[in-house]
Amino acid sequence: MGLTPSDDETFRALASRNAAALARLAKHYEASPEARRDLEQEILVALWRAHGSFRGESSERTWVYRIAHNVAATYVARAIRTRRDADAPEPEPQRGPDEVAGEREAVRRLERRVRALDLPSRQLALLALEGCTTAEIAAITGLTPTNVTTRLSRLRKALASEEST
Repeated sequence: MGLTPSDDETFRALASRNAAALARLAKHYEASPEARRDLEQEILVALWRAHGSFRGESSERTWVYRIAHNVAATYVARAIRTRRDADAPEPEPQRGPDEVAGEREAVRRLERRVRALDLPSRQLALLALEGCTTAEIAAITGLTPTNVTTRLSRLRKALASEEST
């Protein structure tokens, strides 16, 4: 059975509602604009494939983030393996001309620190930065709410100590 026009409209609305958050998520996982666009496309393909299976057992936002983070984790792991196999050095994040502004520089420093975290910690940090609640993060990651709270507290302390050094 093929997709109907309403399936396409449903997906377009889903993608539109979540576009900004997905772009921010991809930015935190990938420094390169080209790789970021590839990651965004992979996330959208995964959402397209799965959008008909959304059962409403969680919020749409939780469901979208779970898919997006799973795709991003797989994408990053694959990129690490590829770089390791090619024995290539890790690329440096590209800097823009507007980086001079103090607030933008602070955001970039945070992005670099978050990107340097191990994958599970990065996922928690990004979800918290997106404003997800502890319950939403627990549903997305499969952790308990208590575990999420503990890990986020440790992450905040670690990131704060890095900022002061």
